[in-house]
Amino acid sequence: MKSLACATLKQGKPHRFLPKMNIKNALGFLVLGTLMYVSSVLAQSAEPHQTAVVNASVRTVWLEFMGWVTGGIGFAYLGREATLRLPALLAMLLPERLLRPVEARSEPERLPVGVRVAVSR
Repeated sequence: MKSLACATLKQGKPHRFLPKMNIKNALGFLVLGTLMYVSSVLAQSAEPHQTAVVNASVRTVWLEFMGWVTGGIGFAYLGREATLRLPALLAMLLPERLLRPVEARSEPERLPVGVRVAVSR
């Protein structure tokens, strides 16, 4: 029996099994990671010997680590989206004359009639 992944790859279909990450999912990852980290910190503060890493339980260390990982996934996606949307935001906020390229002039600027220019060496 062949797996679904092998069958879809041979047929040339995209093999996207999971929905794409969006901003709602990223915010969920960020909130979940924050909650996991905060719960591990609160659990460590409730224990009597919180100063030594050896005395920290494996559960609290795992919660803290996975909180960083999960929150980092959400933060990285939100940061990526922010950098992709930054040019549009700047175009909306800044005046148009600051964003348009300088026009190249093919001719040198002419002086008005009657103006004398002295070149000194």
